[in-house]
This record gives sequence, structure tokens and C-alpha cells, in this order.
Amino acid sequence: MLSQRFATKYVIKQFGKLISPFSTQIKIDDILTTYLKLDNNTIETFHEYKKKSKIIKISKNRLIRNCITLRDLDIRLEKKEYLLECLMLDPKLLKNRILVLKEVGIDSVDLFHIRRFSILMYKSVNQFKKLHGISSSQSIMRILFSNIGIKVDIPDQKMLKKETTMRIGSYYQLCVLYHKTYHMKLHDELFYKQKKMKYLSLTEMSRMLDVLKHKCQFDIEFLKQHLYLLNVDVDNVEQFLNEFKYLKINNKNMFEIIRIYPRILLRDVSETKELLQIFQSFEIPHRSLYTIVNGLKMKKDTFLRRYTAIENNLELAIWLKHPRIMFMTYFYKLVINRLTYLKHLNLANNANINTYLSNKEFFSRFLEGNTYVAAGKHLAYILRKELGHDKVHVLSSIQRHPYWRYVSLTQISETIQYLKEHFSIDNICKNIQIILYPMSTIDNTLNLLYKECSLQDGYNYTPTQYLALCLYKLEQKHHFSGDGVWQTKMSVFNPNVLEDGYELHELVDHINHGYNEVINSNGAAWLEHLLQY
Repeated sequence: MLSQRFATKYVIKQFGKLISPFSTQIKIDDILTTYLKLDNNTIETFHEYKKKSKIIKISKNRLIRNCITLRDLDIRLEKKEYLLECLMLDPKLLKNRILVLKEVGIDSVDLFHIRRFSILMYKSVNQFKKLHGISSSQSIMRILFSNIGIKVDIPDQKMLKKETTMRIGSYYQLCVLYHKTYHMKLHDELFYKQKKMKYLSLTEMSRMLDVLKHKCQFDIEFLKQHLYLLNVDVDNVEQFLNEFKYLKINNKNMFEIIRIYPRILLRDVSETKELLQIFQSFEIPHRSLYTIVNGLKMKKDTFLRRYTAIENNLELAIWLKHPRIMFMTYFYKLVINRLTYLKHLNLANNANINTYLSNKEFFSRFLEGNTYVAAGKHLAYILRKELGHDKVHVLSSIQRHPYWRYVSLTQISETIQYLKEHFSIDNICKNIQIILYPMSTIDNTLNLLYKECSLQDGYNYTPTQYLALCLYKLEQKHHFSGDGVWQTKMSVFNPNVLEDGYELHELVDHINHGYNEVINSNGAAWLEHLLQY
């Protein structure tokens, strides 16, 4: 269970949309003024149609983080025409670009440098030095490691010779490789073949390594197996650890969870917090830590959209309180594809949650068999969901019916929901086998019973008795064989309930007095068996 409650500024509205209070231009202007000290004339330029349409798409969290980064790292803002594009960058990417530029010798970074970062990295080392006033006798490698406080025992001539044939980006990558191999002891060539990790700031990498070693208590062997963690946003990780330091999921604290599922550190803190809050609000069941971690892989908008779609789907909605509903949401596309196919084959009502989430072999066997057999655990889930946890014991009574395994769970759920609108749960449980019958047939039979057995005609039956008589009539036509559970267009109502001479009111009176005498060998004995609760 989740042991920590969360509050969120977002309001969950109908159809699963998240409406943020951050939606006006005034608040955007306030952020730009507060963090970057921009004047009114500069802010007015953001009100132009094209720029305004872009800036309002930036999330509040991203805008604030990027403004703080530009302010704290002393970025020159003279070329304000590039400001919007810089603010639109991912916060980690923006900070990484600035730090890399500072590490390779650009003392005063401006917006132009950030905007043209990729182009600058393709310059040769000699061109890069000329553009930024770096002496040709100075080694970029020496500058880089001195900026992060590391001493390198390599002669300058050797370093300068290597620089003459390389681009600045490739040379920076070589320096990172050297640092990881000889200082971090975490060398892995495959790690550097991934393009997205090409320009990873040594400052951020060293800081991230310190957090992983000392706060997360990861040893070198663990880090070697999860080298991608060095590329995680260290600010996000520190915020993650602070935000969830008291969180427990299934009796495991966050540090234990991270060791089992380290990729959870890749998740955005605010996104994770809101998802956990949504899981609590919707009372989504979960049995394992793995269930929650899988749910956290989704974006909140994606989760809400999928959950709402499942809730509004007749065949899938019955599984909303099932422990595997998180997996159904996570594998939503697979579930919908299978449901569409099953509808085409007219088998949708015969499927259970395992059918939608099973492997291909099991699903193929289900299709080839063209039969449906319900599992007791799935029916027990329906009973818990609709009648309550204390009513699951009635499952044994349901299983006495010869065809209980072959009735659609969707039909059972619909029937229970219909009966709950007209009868108490206790009354339903006393005639529990009635939930196996089609809702429309029950409705027709009850309406006819109400007409024939009204108070005006001298009848005064309890709801339990009406359900018992309804159940009796549903099976009488089929000679109490259990065939009444099958969908049929024929009415099961027959004015003569008993063909052996008993009148309807006499039968009910006989039952009310608790007689155990068997009225006949078929109908009455069968009805008495149903009324034994």
C-alpha cells in the first residue's frame, strides 16, 4: 500500500483532463520578471502571435527551472531573440549545454552559444579556440579538467597534438572517456556509442556519481550494470529522493525501490507525484511493487485517458477494481486490439482479464477453442466488487449450478448491478444463483410477477420471496435443468407456476413456514434448495 498522501495543484476533471492553474499570460510574465529581471519592452515581444503560441505550451515547471538555470549560471541575455528557444529546451539539456560550454573554455556564455550548441561542437578544435579567444598554446583537455578540479598528468604537447586533428565535440567525448576510465573506474565503450550521451557534462556526471554512491548507497558493481544512471538529471534525482524519502510502497522505502527498479529515477518528480496521487484517488488496487512501478512509466495524461476509456467500455469496465487493472492500462493498445478482434468473432463477452493480458499462445488457444470456461477467482472478483468482501462465501452456492462456468462474467456483472437497483445485497445473496441469468429475462419475469402477485390481489410477498419465485419461473420452463441461464427471446413466464396443482400463494406460504416437505420431485424441491439461505 502507499503510505504517503499527496496533494496536487492539478484538478482532475471529467474525461480525464488535467487543468493546470498555470494558464494565463500574466503568470508567464511574472515568472520572466521574477527570475530573469526582464523589462516590460522585452516581455512585450513574447506577446507576438507566433512567440505567444509557443511560450504558453511550456509547462510551468520547465519555464521556472530554465529561468533559474539561466540566472544561476550567469548567462548573458543580450541576444534576447534566442531566449524563447532556450526556454523551450528540456531543463537537463539546457543546463548540460551551458556546463559543457563553460568546461571547454567559454567563460561568458550567452543565448547565442546555447542556441548554436550543435554547430559549435562540429567546429575543429583550432576554429573553436579562435572563435572564443582561447590561446592556441592552451590545451582544451587541460582547461576542461582544471575547471572541474581534476589534475591530469599528461604533457601539454601530447594533448595539443591530439587536438589538431579533431573536432571539439569529439575531443570533449574523448576527455569524458578518459575521465570515466581513469578516475571513475566505470569505463564502458557501448555507453559512448549512444548519440544522446555524447555531450554529457563532466560536472553533472561527477555530481550524479556522488549522489548515487552516497545517497543511494550504490556500489561500483551496481553502477557498472546501470551506467545509464550517470546520464540522469541530477537535480531531478535529488528532488526525487527528498520528495519521497518517507514514501513506502508495499512496505519498501524509496531507496529499496530504487535498488530494485533503478529506472524509476528517470521519471519526472512532479509527474510521479501526481500519478501516485491519482492512484490513491481512484483507489486502484495493486498486489505488488511491480504493478505500481509499471503504472509510473506512463504519463499522467496517458493514464487518465486510458483509464477513462476502460471505465466507459462495457466489456472492460468490470475489471476496474481488479488487481491487474494497472497492467490493463499499461498494455492498453494490446487490450483494445484484442477486444476489437473478439467483438468481430462475437467472443467479447466470454473474455476475462487474463484473456486480454495473456501471451500469444494462450490467446490463440482461447480463439481456437471457441469455448468459455470461467475461473472461480474471476467470479470471486466480481462478487467482491459488486456485493462486498464479506459475501464471497456465496461462490460455493453459485458453483452448484451445472452451467456456472459458462456464463459470461460481463452478463453476471450487469445482472448484479440491475438487481442492486431493486433489491438489497442480502436478498440477492439468499437467491444468489439468479445472478447467472440474463438481466432482460429477469426484468420481464419480475414485472409479470408484480402484476399477477400484487397487493390488490391479496399477495404480500417480501423481496426475497419475489426473487425466489422469479428464479423458480426462470427454470420451470426448462424442467429445472439449469438451461434458463442461456440467452433466449422466449418469455419464461407461465401463469401456472406449478403443474402439480399447487397455487402460487400456497407454494410461497409453504416455504415461509419452513416446511422441509418436498412438494414434488422437480420444481418444489429445486426451489426449496434455492431458498435454503
